Amino acid sequence: MTYPAQSDFPEKPLITIAIPTYNRASIVSDCVKSALAQSYRNIEVLVSDNASEDNTVTTLMSIRDHRLRILTSEENVGPNRNFDKCVNEAKGDYLVLAGDDTLFDPQFVEKCVEVAAIEPGIPIVVSYSDVLVLDEFYQHERRLLPAKTSKRLSTGIWQGTEILKEYLSGRMSAQLLSSIIRTDILRRNGGYSSHPCAADDATWAPILLEGRAGLVSEQCVTGMIHGSTLSEQFSADERLGDLCAVMEKISALAERKISDQRTRRQIQRLATRYTAYTAMTNLVIFRRAGASLGDVLRKFLDWGSLIGQCTIADFLTTMRLRTLGRILLPARLVRWLILSRIDRVL
Repeated sequence: MTYPAQSDFPEKPLITIAIPTYNRASIVSDCVKSALAQSYRNIEVLVSDNASEDNTVTTLMSIRDHRLRILTSEENVGPNRNFDKCVNEAKGDYLVLAGDDTLFDPQFVEKCVEVAAIEPGIPIVVSYSDVLVLDEFYQHERRLLPAKTSKRLSTGIWQGTEILKEYLSGRMSAQLLSSIIRTDILRRNGGYSSHPCAADDATWAPILLEGRAGLVSEQCVTGMIHGSTLSEQFSADERLGDLCAVMEKISALAERKISDQRTRRQIQRLATRYTAYTAMTNLVIFRRAGASLGDVLRKFLDWGSLIGQCTIADFLTTMRLRTLGRILLPARLVRWLILSRIDRVL
């Protein structure tokens, strides 16, 4: 990848923080306000409302800031196309794509831009994100999952493959919402992915194969998961099937983009292990939705064609005691272990 010459890339690039939203009047304003509170001032906050039926637009219009730009739709185009609309409409040199339930630390953008300035025009800068789980077992319950930070990579510039290996190994909590990505590269790659379940991974992970990438080795963003609806939108088969398709694309892209055979094989091996890890995670969600142990075993056997490239070693490498516990133990005991935080040490 050839970056623009330093003189051709802005010293203080414009950063677009893009927030697609739909019927989230109760929370979107907190997300937008955290974006507008960035210590780095050269930003635009772009909110694309997907034909909300509540007072989301009215709530947004009450926020007075010239850096806020609100897009509206006459009809609901679906979440993926709304994300892609943000990619197409962004004016920034770099783009942050985040859900409307994201909270940004005030120095998130500033820290990313400082790293990007080391190699002007670098394709992506990644930071870490916490996850706040809401309403998992009880209404108004909140549970914070702290970000995993790489013990191997520090803040600075790395080969993108090194960051991708850490991510696929489960050793860092990086996401699309905690990254700034060059807008032109996102558009060249087709914008926001059309994958229904694994669109975020399909959008940002391939950027790490463009060459060098930046890392801010700090937690800078908090994303939210609404635990009560964790298993409702897609089936276990849909989630795993889509993730398998994305990992296959990343493996194929690695074949074309990475000249070093050893690194290429590492990425492809880790993509397969990531598939194995996701299979077990989906079994946990399937079990929590009410499936019996027999149902879980049958589901695992049904997935043979999807996870056929995964070996026993892949599962053993990614397996954790708490994953097995959440599958094998009764729901009440699992709930107690989670709420008491005992399973975090397993």
